[in-house]
Amino acid sequence: MADIDDVPASEESPLEQEGRREAAEEARRAAVRRAGRRNHPLRRAMGPQEILGLVGGFGFLALLLAAMVSSIINPIFPLAALIFFLYPFRRVVVPRRTMQLGIIAFIVWLFFNLSGALFPFIIAFILAYLFSPLVHNLAQRGIPRWATSLTIVLLILGGYTLVGIFVVPNLVEQFRDLASMEELLRSANALLDRDKLINTLTSYGLPRNQATELVTTTIEPQIREIASLFISQISEFVRNISTILEGVVNLVLIPILAFYMMLDFDRIRLFVRSTILQDNPKYVYYVKNVDVILSSYLRGILLTSSLVGGMAIAFLSIADVPYAVLIGVLTGVFNLIPTVGIFLNLGVAMLVYLFAPGAFWYNTLMTAVMVLGLHALNGYVIEPRVIGDRVGLHPVLLIASLFTFAHFLGFVGLLIAVPTSAVILMFLKEWYRNTVALRSQATVPPAAPS
Repeated sequence: MADIDDVPASEESPLEQEGRREAAEEARRAAVRRAGRRNHPLRRAMGPQEILGLVGGFGFLALLLAAMVSSIINPIFPLAALIFFLYPFRRVVVPRRTMQLGIIAFIVWLFFNLSGALFPFIIAFILAYLFSPLVHNLAQRGIPRWATSLTIVLLILGGYTLVGIFVVPNLVEQFRDLASMEELLRSANALLDRDKLINTLTSYGLPRNQATELVTTTIEPQIREIASLFISQISEFVRNISTILEGVVNLVLIPILAFYMMLDFDRIRLFVRSTILQDNPKYVYYVKNVDVILSSYLRGILLTSSLVGGMAIAFLSIADVPYAVLIGVLTGVFNLIPTVGIFLNLGVAMLVYLFAPGAFWYNTLMTAVMVLGLHALNGYVIEPRVIGDRVGLHPVLLIASLFTFAHFLGFVGLLIAVPTSAVILMFLKEWYRNTVALRSQATVPPAAPS
């Protein structure tokens, strides 16, 4: 009988072997994590120079942000010191992000401070951006870029000429008429018939003494205040000759700048793609989507607003409504603001008609018919064919974005609310598609076999 010690030990089962391998792999991953913690630049012991660099960099970032809201220190000096202190640590995530944040904040501050001086360059770039597809397509068909660009500039100058001959004189004359009425409209009796208004309130059952007190203490002071504010703004605009001259210089400079930008717009695109985006497929994809939204919206809204403004001037002139050119131009401008613009347009028109000769209710009725008709025509016929559904926003989201942007940026916020909200919505949809939707698809249990 064989000795028990001579019996060979039983081999490990497959389950035990799998457990041993998992334990070894877990030990290896733990060792890698410990080594990574020891080698991480922010977890290892830093020397005095590194501590000084980080503390100085963060301190100058705070100074840079403070200098942007103060006129004592020029922000360029804190920015230079910030880059000087943090550049040696540019390979570390936190210092690099801090340095980038300071540079972005400085660029935003510089842009807003130079927005007045850069206004003709901004408008020229927008024109070059809008007409660049036309210039590019004609260049592919053999027409030189300079010829197409020069033709567009000549058309812009022709538009200047037509507006200067037919629109500007009427606008100036109507502004002068309103400004000349300033002293006359100081009295509320020039705006309404006090006795007639009192009789109207009395006919609705209000006692005559209360109706008289309401008119004299509430209605007339409010109208007097609105009239004074409105007329003073108009008079200030007419008297500000320097601003008008500066605008004329910008109008002459814009086509010249647009001509050179249209010549080299393809080079600008190539520079942005190769240098700024570094041909990263993800960034290029996002920029192309933003380009589709912005280009379709800008081209469409400018074209539709021009058509609406022209039709408004024609309708009001035929209806013999006073200040037809002024109200028509405002109709085209307010068409840039969806949904809310129709109410702003009608409100400003009614305020103008308080000062204008003729029947107030007739003028208001004709303007309301014009505004509602053009709004329906634009919303259901023109814009769907010109803009399409590339910038489609839900009505609730559209109104919320208008009020939000108007709260922070005023009238400019109303103009940029729609395209900005459309771009933000595009990024949210991409984030949802790339994260939430894919994750939900990955967690769906397999279907039971049939």
